[in-house]
Amino acid sequence: MQSEGGELIHASAVLVGDRGVLVCGNSGSGKSSLVQALMDRAAYRGMFAILVSDDQCRIRAESGRLLCTTPRALHGGLEVRGSGLHAADFEESAVIHLVVDLVEPNQSVRFGEDAITCLHGVAIAHLILSKWAINAACRAVEARLFRPVWKK
Repeated sequence: MQSEGGELIHASAVLVGDRGVLVCGNSGSGKSSLVQALMDRAAYRGMFAILVSDDQCRIRAESGRLLCTTPRALHGGLEVRGSGLHAADFEESAVIHLVVDLVEPNQSVRFGEDAITCLHGVAIAHLILSKWAINAACRAVEARLFRPVWKK
């Protein structure tokens, strides 16, 4: 769906430190769970992390960067499967630095350190991770965002 503010997509987004993460996947793949886990892990470490949007994100290219904004109707709502939507602190927008696709376990990529994807003409780092494996996905996201890649 296109609108003046960009494309509305089925995804969730979170800011971890100063890095925006866009989490894509089918319904029930763990997008909200991954976002919540990333926020919880950051809080435990004394880092900043905050919800941008859950379940739907509006994305657009701006000044060579991918910008994600929250649709007004979803400001501050985070789904907890089985319990419904719950209030959460949020930012209305974030520059996206990493796209995570949550896929079937046999479609995930073990070594994706050089992978990129292109959204709205902007190249973004990309991870293809197993859905429902939230702890492993958190470790992969944190490593991709904050650790240098080891080269022999």
